Amino acid sequence: MWQDEYDDSPGGFPVLYMALAVSVFVLMILMVVLFVNRDKKHSTTPTPINSASQTAEEPVEEEMSPYAGTGLVSSDLDFWDMYPKEEEDKEAVVKDKEKEKDKAEEEDEEEEKKEDPSTDGKHTEIVDKNGKSEWVLINPKWEKNTYDYTNLVSKNNLLRYYADGKQVSFLGVDLSKYQKNVDFYTLKNAGVDFCMLRTGARGYETGVLQPDESFDTFLKDAEEAEMPVGVYFFSQAITVQEATEEADFVLGKLLEHKISYPVAFDMEFIDNDTSRVETLSREERTQIALTFLQKIEASGYTGMLYGNKEWLLKRIDLSKFDDYDIWLAEEKDIPDYPYRFSMWQYSRQGEVDGINGMVDLNISFIDYSAR
Repeated sequence: MWQDEYDDSPGGFPVLYMALAVSVFVLMILMVVLFVNRDKKHSTTPTPINSASQTAEEPVEEEMSPYAGTGLVSSDLDFWDMYPKEEEDKEAVVKDKEKEKDKAEEEDEEEEKKEDPSTDGKHTEIVDKNGKSEWVLINPKWEKNTYDYTNLVSKNNLLRYYADGKQVSFLGVDLSKYQKNVDFYTLKNAGVDFCMLRTGARGYETGVLQPDESFDTFLKDAEEAEMPVGVYFFSQAITVQEATEEADFVLGKLLEHKISYPVAFDMEFIDNDTSRVETLSREERTQIALTFLQKIEASGYTGMLYGNKEWLLKRIDLSKFDDYDIWLAEEKDIPDYPYRFSMWQYSRQGEVDGINGMVDLNISFIDYSAR
């Protein structure tokens, strides 16, 4: 018959009670072990990690690095060296600011140069009779002169202009009563090709017409020496009626004479004094000059406008004189007048054989006598 394992046996402990006793015993042992370990953990004298009492047989447990196994060393992780030190950083900032300042200054200088009329190539300087300087804009629409001044040759202050090795200019003088006696034969032999004679002038205060005392004599002597001649009139007209009167005066002086060079209109201010024409507007001066030149050309002569740079660019409207040749007065080694001109008075203190004393010297880029 099958016997139940929980069935009691006479004289011994049941199996169930034995198992329970063993479990209680094991539990007691575990509690003792836990109690001992708890006391060690809460000890008031912990052992330092680097204590001298620590032996090789008791290694310190190291905390695992997040970079373990990557192959990096400690120097690779010293990223503070990637940035400048505090002082170096300050110096770098200062240098950067200095560079920025220098660059800004250079840009400002370049901008000033662009805006400086003396260097921008778009302006030209004029100086009035009182020495006041002004820069005026060069009109890009007006015809410019194309002379190459490296082709100018000066010998004894007598200028010649060459092109392709050939002389293409003509030397001239302008004469008035102030030159007194002139030997036109000697003048011609000295290399003078033409002369411009003053027919007369209007008084800059009185407004009275006055013939030049030497004109008739000079004209006669020049014709005898076969010297090509042109003439000019010093105007102080303040109305178109006076301009017409001046033109009629000049035409009367030219009757029965051959004039191959131009008839020039010369209006100027007076140095160290006040002239009649200073009260005129730019437009009034322009109209007076046009009236004179139109009447001269209507009579079959070549009209020419005389003036210095300041007069031509400031005192009249130059755009109205496209049909007339320009006689430029500019005492310089090289003129800086930007527009076209056909005759240039380059010296007022010239010397040449045939004339005692100083004389105005001119160079013409056109041989008017060949026309």
